Amino acid sequence: MNTRTQRTIAFNRRNILDAADKLFCKNGVEKTTMEQLAAEAGYSKPTLYGYFKDKDEVYFALVLEFMEKIVVKIDKAIDENTAFSDTFTKICQDVFRLATRYPLYFEGLIGTINVNIKADDTPQIYKDIYHLGEALNEKLIALLQQGKDEGIINIALDNSAILLFVWSSVAGIIRMINHKKDYLKMLQLNEKDFSAFCFERLLCACK
Repeated sequence: MNTRTQRTIAFNRRNILDAADKLFCKNGVEKTTMEQLAAEAGYSKPTLYGYFKDKDEVYFALVLEFMEKIVVKIDKAIDENTAFSDTFTKICQDVFRLATRYPLYFEGLIGTINVNIKADDTPQIYKDIYHLGEALNEKLIALLQQGKDEGIINIALDNSAILLFVWSSVAGIIRMINHKKDYLKMLQLNEKDFSAFCFERLLCACK
């Protein structure tokens, strides 16, 4: 495949994803059709299907891009080489900000994703999400080991179990805050301060 063809494919794919993002955020994923997506992107349906098999593939391509944004933030936090507690807090706050900015794709990331990566008929997008997630998990497990070395995390706890516990807890905290904004205001709780409080308590549970 020559360079010009690669640029054309990348350009068309970007147009489709930008159109999808606009429609998904406006109408929701379920109410958006491939017909609407083709019209918004300015392509015929056959052209659209040449890039994506169905709407789920389009959606999870955007979920993957959201995940890549998280990876960039996590890499940056880890590269700063600060104490474990500071790195942990920064990562949690960065994920919170991204999830608040892109709630639709955060929901996709924490929801059900096809992980049957060995099946020939599994679309590549799910395999890409899986492999990126596994690479990220390795970095986070190394960070958790730093927490053990600094005496912040109980050394008897299994790293994979801690990672799943922390991720599910962080995701739950973020979802609750984003779904209960009005209630937090009634309680006179600042979202940023409350999230920091929750993330700090979460670390205490790992001791």
